[in-house]
Amino acid sequence: MRVHDPLFYWKVATEGNLGLAEAYINGCFSFLDKREGLLNLFLILILNRDVRRSCRSARKGGRWTPLHVIARLAHAKYILREVSRKNTVTQTRRNISQHYDLSNDFFSLFLDKSMTYSCAVFKMENESLEVAQQRKLSLLIDKAKVKRGHHVLDIGSGWGSLAIQAVKQTGCKYTGVTLSAEQHKYAERKVREAGLEDNISFMLCDYRQIPPCKYDAIISCGMIEHVGHEYMDEFFACCESYLAEDGILVLQFISAPDERYEQYRRRTDFIKEYIFPGGCLPSLGRVVSAMTTSSRFCIEHVENIGPHYYTTLMHWRDNFMTNKDQVLALGFDEKFMRIWEFYLIYSAAGFKSRAVGDYQVRTYTYVCILTVYTFTNVTSRQMEVIYSLWSSKDDIVEISRVSKM
Repeated sequence: MRVHDPLFYWKVATEGNLGLAEAYINGCFSFLDKREGLLNLFLILILNRDVRRSCRSARKGGRWTPLHVIARLAHAKYILREVSRKNTVTQTRRNISQHYDLSNDFFSLFLDKSMTYSCAVFKMENESLEVAQQRKLSLLIDKAKVKRGHHVLDIGSGWGSLAIQAVKQTGCKYTGVTLSAEQHKYAERKVREAGLEDNISFMLCDYRQIPPCKYDAIISCGMIEHVGHEYMDEFFACCESYLAEDGILVLQFISAPDERYEQYRRRTDFIKEYIFPGGCLPSLGRVVSAMTTSSRFCIEHVENIGPHYYTTLMHWRDNFMTNKDQVLALGFDEKFMRIWEFYLIYSAAGFKSRAVGDYQVRTYTYVCILTVYTFTNVTSRQMEVIYSLWSSKDDIVEISRVSKM
């Protein structure tokens, strides 16, 4: 590691991880090992997380210094910005556009040919990214149990790769929803080129504004990370309202660990500040609690594919750096290049160290059973006792009393 500007030390001392990011973006330091250097630094920082936690505990105990005060003030500006990015219907559109509407040509320079922007699933170390992404798409379709004649809703449909794969694989009808104008334009063009206009349609709208309709399956891949902690209950309530009674909801999402979730969601970080404004990685526990509170969804299957995300991200990083000249030709500058290299490696380190996970979750809707019991020749007091016994059951029970003739 080489430090080119003494500002590096001040930024790290006063702004922590965000200061480290800004120092890298501004070219204050670099590595001899262009591919692994930054990755190894992140892995060291993750392994030393407990030491940093002890330092924070010391400050809480009263041992503050002027540097601690400066650091807290520097952090406040990021917190204020984060508060302004809450995922209301209006603000969510701005948050999504800031990332996904950069340029379709830009994303094509590091994603695979299908333009799939989520974790792939690899079988072999030397397998191509394209093959691994197709496997992931097929897994999601299989987990949703999609069949010919089904109508599938895709919340966060991206550039349309899952829609095209699902229709080719099953012959289903497919509706995708996105808030990115660039993604919407690209996906519609790809569907026309594939001749699948009769089966696939896309809507440019928020998940809270989808026209009423019942779908046989809902798939949402890499989208609930943009919902936000405060809106998670509303998301699952919406999903339940769109799903047929015997339908299946399948999710794929990056997840923060439950033991660090409360601290994580209340703090800002590099990803929230520079890459995904308004983003929040839900813990698995938060997803389960939101489902329980706002819907009848029950989890049937969970699989952590997080280790595959490290490989996926390194493919993206290598493609990105290989095509550096083409990225610059699109009008992006050297700072932008360093922001995105930092983002891809920062994320890869999180998955390599298992600091974050990536889950595929299949859920179904719990169907309440209405059971009717009729009792004769019982008093009102006896009926109260009977009702109290049955009302503690999971089923909804309707009890009626018939008086003696």
